[in-house]
Amino acid sequence: MLKKILLSSVIFLGSLFANSLSEIKDKGILRVGVFTEQPPFGQLVDGTFTGFEVDFANAIAQNLFKDKGGRVEFVATRADQRLDFVEKNKVDILLATFTITDERLKKIDFSLPYFSVNIGVLTKKSDNIKKESDLRGKKVLVENGTTGQAYFVSKGFDTVGCPNSNECYRMLRDGAGDAYANDNLIVLAYPVVDRNMEVNIKNLGASDFLGVGVAKGNKDLLNFVNDTLVKLSKEGFFRKTFKDTIDPFYKGTAEQKYFLLEDIYKIFG
Repeated sequence: MLKKILLSSVIFLGSLFANSLSEIKDKGILRVGVFTEQPPFGQLVDGTFTGFEVDFANAIAQNLFKDKGGRVEFVATRADQRLDFVEKNKVDILLATFTITDERLKKIDFSLPYFSVNIGVLTKKSDNIKKESDLRGKKVLVENGTTGQAYFVSKGFDTVGCPNSNECYRMLRDGAGDAYANDNLIVLAYPVVDRNMEVNIKNLGASDFLGVGVAKGNKDLLNFVNDTLVKLSKEGFFRKTFKDTIDPFYKGTAEQKYFLLEDIYKIFG
C-alpha cells in the first residue's frame, strides 16, 4: 500500500512540475532535448541543430503550434543526462535515441515507439571480432546510461565508459578499448567514414524501441505526441525521412524494414 502511495506521489509531482500542453502552447516554445554529436539523429553544426530527430521535433512543433508562430528550443543533452532532463523539467520532450525500458518507465513516460533497434558492436577490422564470445577478456566501450552499457555489464564484460558516440569511436580508434557497443543504428555509421572499422555483431539482445520521453503523468502532452506520431507515419514522414536522411548517411547498410514501424501504426485506423 505504501509503495502505491509513493508511486502516486512521484507521478503527481512529475506532472506538477512539468509544463502542460496548454502552457507550452501559450508560451509558444517547445523545449526538446537532443544529442549534439550523434548523426544522422542529432548534431550541432555551426550553431545549428540538424538530423532526423531534429526534423521529427520540428514536425511535432509544427503540428502543435500550426500557424501561431511557436518555435522549438533545442537543449543539448548527453546519454546520462536524459532521464534527469525530463524528470526535472529541463525539457518538455526528449528525442535522443531514447530506448524504452521498464526501468525508465518507472520514472518517466514514453510515447509510442518510432524506431526498432538492437545492440550493435563496432570493432577494428584488424581485430577480426565476429561474435559476442570474441569480446571476452576485451574492453567494451559504452556510454553511461545506455542499453548497451546495461547489456554488457549484465553479461559480466569488462566495460569502459565514454561520454558520447564520437568520443567512443575515437577511443576505440586510439586503442583505449577493443569495441564500442550501442544501438545498431548508431554504430553502423562509423564504417561508412572509416574503412578500418566494421560491425559484424549487429543484433544483440531482444529488439528495443526508441520513444519520445515525457514527464511522468503529463498525459495531455503524451497523448498529443502519440497522435502526432501516428499522423506523421500515415503521411509518410518516417519513410520519407529514412529515404532522404538515414539511408544516404548509412550508404544503404541500414535496411528500413528492420527499423521502421509503419505497419504497427495501421492498427490505429
